Amino acid sequence: MDEIFKNRYNKLNSEQKIAVDTIDGPVMVIAGPGSGKTELLSLRIANILHRDMVTPNQILCLTFTDSGASNMRDRLKQTIGNDANRVSIYTF
Repeated sequence: MDEIFKNRYNKLNSEQKIAVDTIDGPVMVIAGPGSGKTELLSLRIANILHRDMVTPNQILCLTFTDSGASNMRDRLKQTIGNDANRVSIYTF
């Protein structure tokens, strides 16, 4: 895993790390504003892609706001590069 991922991962709390490390099955994250949901979800996607389990176009990520979707894509681009454009990120 690259240095950007490791640095961001190390800033997560233990519950967030569990969500990032949970590879099989869906994960529902319910938390308040500013609690790190976007960060942990972008890192979880990067982690799944790093393990070559799926391709970017096989991932669906739903957020509640347009700004959340935009922020998610930006964070993914920082971590995985242009493959972030192939991940389906939409608002719910």
